[in-house]
Amino acid sequence: MFKPIIGINPYYFEYDDSFWNGTKEKYFRSVWLAGGVPVTLHHLSSGGTAEDIVGSIDGFLLVGGPDIPNHIYGGKHSELLDEDVMHPNREKFDRMVFLAAESFRKPVLGICVGFQHINIIYGGTLFEDISVQMKGAIDHGDPNGEITNHIVRLDKNSLTAKVMGTPKPIVNSAHHQGVNKLGDGLRIVGRSSDGLPEVIEDVKDPGKFIAVQWHPETLQQNKEQKNLFGWLVEEDKKRKAD
Repeated sequence: MFKPIIGINPYYFEYDDSFWNGTKEKYFRSVWLAGGVPVTLHHLSSGGTAEDIVGSIDGFLLVGGPDIPNHIYGGKHSELLDEDVMHPNREKFDRMVFLAAESFRKPVLGICVGFQHINIIYGGTLFEDISVQMKGAIDHGDPNGEITNHIVRLDKNSLTAKVMGTPKPIVNSAHHQGVNKLGDGLRIVGRSSDGLPEVIEDVKDPGKFIAVQWHPETLQQNKEQKNLFGWLVEEDKKRKAD
């Protein structure tokens, strides 16, 4: 029996006068442990379309990475961005593949910046820096340093709560940006204690994607976190059976 193929959007960076695609091993390992086959996708530098890519995979893992350029969502405080800002080619590629996955009804799991990017694609905005712009914010960790842990309270009727098997997962937090204005057609189904959105789903079709602010790929021994990758791997099978 063939295992579902899960495409992973690549980190895109310049090294030795060339641009490179790269994927953190923990994303690969999480997909393997869930029963899928992980593959790194490639930017459309020499032909092909996002539809060609999505037509060849069974699910899409939209992973973390650097800050998204704030002009994409009308942000006014570029001085609050990290030194490492997402390359425009990656932002464009990730957006195209996500929209193609929606069109093909392929399941998507968004993680950290992937979560934030989905909100932007739906017309939402971000805090460029939570600690500066959000009054009463708790410690959400440092994307370049210390990780913190906290509870996320989920809507018990949400798809995410049902998939994870708990309404109050303990998550690992390492980000300085977060959802500010919610995108059109989205629903917040999980928040941290300070009210910051931590999980979003589509209002009309909650099974279209699950997007989380934290990093479940680094919690591979935790069943609740593994269940997110299990959903991504198994969801396409269910859709094809319907």
